[in-house]
Amino acid sequence: MRFTKFIAFIAAAATLAVGCGGDDNGDEGKKPTGGATLKADVQSIEVNNPITFTVTAEDGTDITAEATIFDKTHNFAEVSNPYTPTEDGKYEFYAVAGSAITATIEVTVLPSIPALPADTNEANTAFKHRILLVDHTGNTCGYCPKMMLALKEVSETGDYHSKYYEAMSHSYAQSDPATSAAANAISGHFGVRDYPTLTYNFAYSTSSSYNAEHIKQQIDAQWRESADAGIAASASLAAKSVVVNAEVKAAVENDYRITAWLLEDGIVANQTNGTEEWMNTHDNAIRQASTTSPISGHDLGTIKAGEKSSHAMSLEILGTKWNRDNFKVMVIASAKNSKGVFEVVNVAICPVGGSVAYDYK
Repeated sequence: MRFTKFIAFIAAAATLAVGCGGDDNGDEGKKPTGGATLKADVQSIEVNNPITFTVTAEDGTDITAEATIFDKTHNFAEVSNPYTPTEDGKYEFYAVAGSAITATIEVTVLPSIPALPADTNEANTAFKHRILLVDHTGNTCGYCPKMMLALKEVSETGDYHSKYYEAMSHSYAQSDPATSAAANAISGHFGVRDYPTLTYNFAYSTSSSYNAEHIKQQIDAQWRESADAGIAASASLAAKSVVVNAEVKAAVENDYRITAWLLEDGIVANQTNGTEEWMNTHDNAIRQASTTSPISGHDLGTIKAGEKSSHAMSLEILGTKWNRDNFKVMVIASAKNSKGVFEVVNVAICPVGGSVAYDYK
């Protein structure tokens, strides 16, 4: 038996705000009309470096010279092309060309991008494989210690712990000091209602019972002798964020995506029905994600076998009680499976202030 999470919605009186619209606000009040597409030459960039924009008409004609670029994030200000941002953060841009207004695009501007570790074996594409386990849990969940015990048993059996990395999504109750908006979004992606639930990779909503043998069977079914891609990454601590630079090297040509989750260890909180003292210290708690929509993260495009693609990401530090000394970063690479769904193909753990190189077999 497991607990099921019930959410009570309390109706409150709301005040309807009525505003004036129209052309008095210029393009600020308008919605995308289509007819043109805006692209930037980067998805992420270091502060004080230029972003170059291209605007294309529906028929493929380059109409960049006729377009005006606006920074939606900063009061819809008109910007030059190229444009050099002087502050870090997430920027949304759109363009106006004649009667066409493009959809917005996002560029992440980072304070400083850490250098990737050297690839000591350029010709190698035989990577160790790890699957992603997410335990959807909470410190006030009475049945969750059973999953904690099962995972401990699995980790101590043979070489099982070398086959996966785990993240703890504390989404059972908002009173849990290890919870976060990112954890709630991730559990929501999997449609979690029963606690505890263990999910595997992004493409599956398979949930496990808190039976160690069943968990081993699930791991065996999804683990491969060699991964489709490897991951290298570096992470650094900025004033209000953790900056991650991650690279994927393909062993198999495919469309790939990359994402990063900020994890925190050592969160002390009494575990309801905990039977052992170690259950009151919570590790691998999800604090932040570079994006949860889509959960698979940022598009790297098609990567051919032996080739690489990198992407820099920012993980904003939101909680005043989050312990920066206990941070680490989980980097997750995904690729399209036979059904066209992005499925996790490998996972790496990167220390903040350090790096993780490609893990070859």
